[in-house]
Amino acid sequence: MNEPFIISMARSKAPGRLEDIIAAALWAFADAGYDRTKIAHVAARAGVGPGTVYLYAEDKEALFELVLLRSLESPVVSHPSLPYRKTDRAARTRLIDECLHEVAHFPQLWIGTQRRTYDGAIEEYVGILLEMARWFRRYRAAILLAQRNRYDWPELSEAFDRVVWSDVQRRLASFLTSRMRAGALAVVGDPGLVARFAVDALVSGLVAGPVSGSTPERPGDEGVLVGLIAASVRLPAEVDPEPDPAARAESPGDL
Repeated sequence: MNEPFIISMARSKAPGRLEDIIAAALWAFADAGYDRTKIAHVAARAGVGPGTVYLYAEDKEALFELVLLRSLESPVVSHPSLPYRKTDRAARTRLIDECLHEVAHFPQLWIGTQRRTYDGAIEEYVGILLEMARWFRRYRAAILLAQRNRYDWPELSEAFDRVVWSDVQRRLASFLTSRMRAGALAVVGDPGLVARFAVDALVSGLVAGPVSGSTPERPGDEGVLVGLIAASVRLPAEVDPEPDPAARAESPGDL
């Protein structure tokens, strides 16, 4: 008796489907968190079956790593071999550190801490805050992943604390200290606390919220928020003194 002729076809990886799965996984991990996210949730949002997700990532941990490295613009995952296979924890920690060191550049902030002339301090401060705001926008997905998954992925949040947040706040506090001491910016409190407030306000205003972006981002948002933050250290403008009451009484308008 002849054996039945069976055609075996490997499931194909359709072009663009990887991007759909990454976008769906990013939304799930940033919204629900790593522990509560199920592959079925990612698949449903991407419009594929759960089995299809495993063509692109070996498991949920690998999928998270893939999404994270994409959000940090790592060249390691620009054209990954599929299914993507996770690295061991030690190697992954080094990889996250390398990614953050590669992208965490704030040249205006660095130059500001090196300058020893303090003219135009408020304009310089606004420029530094705008630079930070644009960086937070660009790497919003990675920041959300770190914040939302602090307990499931401590190596990620610790890397952000070590490489980004502590360095940015330290440099910004140094900038504010020198300008406040020189009288170029208003002294409104401890410079370290002011720096912490500025960073927290930018992150809260530009990063926090659903990664899906239910409302379109407006480019002007950064400028408005930065203006509000910078106003706290702006020196009071000179104003004309109150006119002498006697002179007012003699003015033609009072006759």
